[in-house]
Amino acid sequence: MCGIGGILLKRRPSFDHRAMAVPLGASLAHRGRDGTGAFSDDWISLHSARHAVIAVDDARQPLFDGERALVMVGNGEVLNYRELGHRLPADRRRRMPPGDLQVALELCAEHGTAAFEDLRGPFALAVWDSTAHELTLVRDRLGERPLYYYDSPDLFAFASELRCLTACLPGESLRLDPANALAFLGLGRLPGDRTLYRDVRSVPAGGVLRIAPGAAGPRAAAPLTPVSGLRAAPADEDEIGHLIDQAHRRALVADRPVAVGFSGGIDSSAVLKAALEHAEPAAAVTVFSARCPDEDENLRRARALARKFGVDLHEVPFRIPSLDATVDLLNDTLDGPAAEPLVLHNDALHRAAREHSAVLLGGHGADEVFGGYVRYAALRADAVGATTEEWMAVSLWERWNRTAGWHKFVTDFGSDAVAPGTAALGDALDRPFPYSTAEHRDPVLFGQALDLFRLMTYDNFRATDENGIARGVEVRSPFFDIDLVAGVFSLPVERRIRPDAPKHLLRGVFRGTPLAGEFTERKVGFDDHFSYADWMTDNWPDFSSALVDGPLTGLGILRDGALDDLEKFDWRLLWRLFSLSTWLEREGRPPVAAH
Repeated sequence: MCGIGGILLKRRPSFDHRAMAVPLGASLAHRGRDGTGAFSDDWISLHSARHAVIAVDDARQPLFDGERALVMVGNGEVLNYRELGHRLPADRRRRMPPGDLQVALELCAEHGTAAFEDLRGPFALAVWDSTAHELTLVRDRLGERPLYYYDSPDLFAFASELRCLTACLPGESLRLDPANALAFLGLGRLPGDRTLYRDVRSVPAGGVLRIAPGAAGPRAAAPLTPVSGLRAAPADEDEIGHLIDQAHRRALVADRPVAVGFSGGIDSSAVLKAALEHAEPAAAVTVFSARCPDEDENLRRARALARKFGVDLHEVPFRIPSLDATVDLLNDTLDGPAAEPLVLHNDALHRAAREHSAVLLGGHGADEVFGGYVRYAALRADAVGATTEEWMAVSLWERWNRTAGWHKFVTDFGSDAVAPGTAALGDALDRPFPYSTAEHRDPVLFGQALDLFRLMTYDNFRATDENGIARGVEVRSPFFDIDLVAGVFSLPVERRIRPDAPKHLLRGVFRGTPLAGEFTERKVGFDDHFSYADWMTDNWPDFSSALVDGPLTGLGILRDGALDDLEKFDWRLLWRLFSLSTWLEREGRPPVAAH
């Protein structure tokens, strides 16, 4: 896991790209403390900051293929690299330095961008062809690792974080996009490839972009086959068991010990079980409520199961930080505003895990993949005869509700100048995504896919990546393995989700073990122990002042008077207002692009 960035001249000599790359490289430093690397020629400058996990002492970036025609910088890992390495010609294998991304680069030299199809894992790669003078950017199908780019007539720049681009483009006027800022407030995410800056885009999940000197702009090559296209036939339950085991083995690929975030639920228990079977986990770490530890059901279960697993449990007490400490945490560790305050809890986990390992495994994503949330069973019963918008609009789950209610949010809160521009954002459900065709034939699958491919992408993947790497730990989850997702999602709903046996497919990993009878209690969410609404109330004078007197007022995004009665707002919307205000202050209140 690393930070990467680069500057490509589109016409020469338009800028001193080597000088511009100096602040770019410096801005990446927090993403990798195991070394930095750089490459430059007459057209391009590439930089990387490395958080070493695989081939720790050898796989230093930038990487070069055997003929030194291709140069790569990459963030993330190719977790099936050993299997893929056997596909290389023997002479190329003999000359090849160690490392997972090196295998990806050599495959690219052999087969071009078609080689990216077979890569498994979270990755964002940049490959410069010094012979053809062409840069290729590619991102994994789930978008677990971030990658942004800026394009102008003179230059093309890319980086793992937005603030790296603002650091290296001082002469460029990066302006806030008011419609996108409104989308963050209303949806808790940014649709498509949009960012908060008008002229910066995100490489789409599974996207492949190419750019060359003289080109008018980046051109999209054929994207990676979507997850929904990875299978020709449904899986059976035996195969699902194999895919779960394969996903765990892949997630454990590391040349450093791994730690496990352990909450005591079935998801993290499955991860810990696999780590104990296939590796030697450095630690099992749990975060509990310091305010009411005796009432923390997760802590009670984690302790009981840790004893059964025979592991020591590292317990981390957590309290919601003070208002000032929260602002510092957001500014220090996140690239953009966070749609959910869960990053505060995760920060405590990441800081504790780093004391034991550079890699943290968790069970996040299992509820989306295996249908663990109660809302999926409810959707099975309630969606018959209703359109997607109708059942989402009445959903008790706020994130679905706000997605369906996007147009009403624009009417209620958007300024007259900005509201018309939101039409360019398209459908609030942001179709298409890999399983959008399931909307009518399997609305439960549509809901699962919406969660996984849209709602998690912005806040879970992005914020987890940024906060984890800022704290010096890479966060992985085996349940984001795309072959596992494709296998489970290939099943009809009655085989995928059973209301009387939540996550029955995952429970199969415990069949025939002493833990087979565990995990019968109701899932306890983080919000059950940490009341963010109470935290806002306790800090209300300063909290409300940060909104009313902050940069959102007078920015022209919200309707006049929109913030006059904050007490009526849901705490989740209050958090998004607070997080966006904090980000705007940190970024120096960037100028707003014309509507």
